[in-house]
Amino acid sequence: MTDRAKELEIAAKDIDLESLQAAKDAVAASCAEYIRWADLFSCRLGTVKPEELHKFARAFSLTLLGHLPTRPGTCPFCIQYDRDRACTGCGYAATHGRCDAEDSAFSLFIEAFQELGRSVYQDTGKLCCSHHDARMHLNQSIKVSRDLAMRLQEDLPSAGAQRLMELKAAYLDTMIWLLPVLLLSEEVRERSLLVRRMLLNYW
Repeated sequence: MTDRAKELEIAAKDIDLESLQAAKDAVAASCAEYIRWADLFSCRLGTVKPEELHKFARAFSLTLLGHLPTRPGTCPFCIQYDRDRACTGCGYAATHGRCDAEDSAFSLFIEAFQELGRSVYQDTGKLCCSHHDARMHLNQSIKVSRDLAMRLQEDLPSAGAQRLMELKAAYLDTMIWLLPVLLLSEEVRERSLLVRRMLLNYW
């Protein structure tokens, strides 16, 4: 085991079962809500007019981003240690910096994540591929991201605190990768890559 792996193991070991379960319940709820939305997007895709595909891709991307487990309520560390805003004893703060510090791992991630959302929202360009390819790409993004959310739901019940953080980090990374960036602007593509780089130190 590396020194870093040992540090993370120590950081997670003091999470109590109540905080862990609350975080898992919140992650599961976000997955369930996303699955419902993915089903709606999947049903709607076949009826979208070609000139509306770019708008559809933006709406889908914003929905996906909006249902990712990035909020404090999905983090067992925030649930357990943030009640007095002091973060006293928080293993995440000890290994990654306090989340409210400008240079902490979470702050760097969430800033890049918010900028990605902004760039998607403001993307008013046109498709960068054919209508046929756009539908295929969207269909794949919707299907695979839905399956990923279902798989995370299945993995949650048996996860301890450390495993939960590992699952969340991998889920966030893969879901960002599944955004239909080929249909959006170069700025969106660049910002999605930046978010994924910031996730390398998320856990």
